[in-house]
Amino acid sequence: MSATALSQPMQGTVPGQLIEAAPGACVLRFPLPPSLPIPLHVAAPETVRLVTWVFSGLEAGAPDGPVCLLALEAEGAALREGVSLAAHFRDLVVRPEPAASDVLPPSERTLLARALLSSGTAGLAPLGRLFGLVESAVAALPIADDAPDLADEAGSWSLGGTAIPHGLLFRAPAGWGCARVAEARLRFGRHPRQHLTLDPVWGAAPEGLPERCFALHAHGFTALTIGAS
Repeated sequence: MSATALSQPMQGTVPGQLIEAAPGACVLRFPLPPSLPIPLHVAAPETVRLVTWVFSGLEAGAPDGPVCLLALEAEGAALREGVSLAAHFRDLVVRPEPAASDVLPPSERTLLARALLSSGTAGLAPLGRLFGLVESAVAALPIADDAPDLADEAGSWSLGGTAIPHGLLFRAPAGWGCARVAEARLRFGRHPRQHLTLDPVWGAAPEGLPERCFALHAHGFTALTIGAS
């Protein structure tokens, strides 16, 4: 769909709020139509990439009603004329207005945080640019009693279990950082472990034991316990 087509009124147009988190990274928030369109990709502008999406407010009595949040790789200026979203039913055009980050309530930030942590390898770099919107929500995510542990062995990190993540998000004394798992060497046995080789993507370097850490997988994430192996 061309920019000319976007400039024409069409059925399925809804207003939206555009939050510019950082250069090249935005969140688009808009009310969900009754058809609950499932986002597939951004049809126009063609330079915009959909990183992930999430619905919020589907429960009865939600103050703003159902809304959709789109995490986008794009400059805000490219979105101000409108965004054409390809959905499972039909394209939807969102006409956004600039908005401050405080339009996102804590509940929506938590849902957005979970979606970003589950957005796959292509989501590692955008997570860094959008992290300011979800940092408090990520920090508050719980750790399960049976969560795998992260340990420091001879200056490198090892992870309990056999589920190999594609990345780690961690909070070190120097701040938050994210690294891609370049290699995982499995040690099998009664208590299997993975010795990880990490490729930093953004933020603090993976040195020493972090204060918090999340193993990132293609369709989910795990908050890890921190301790010695």
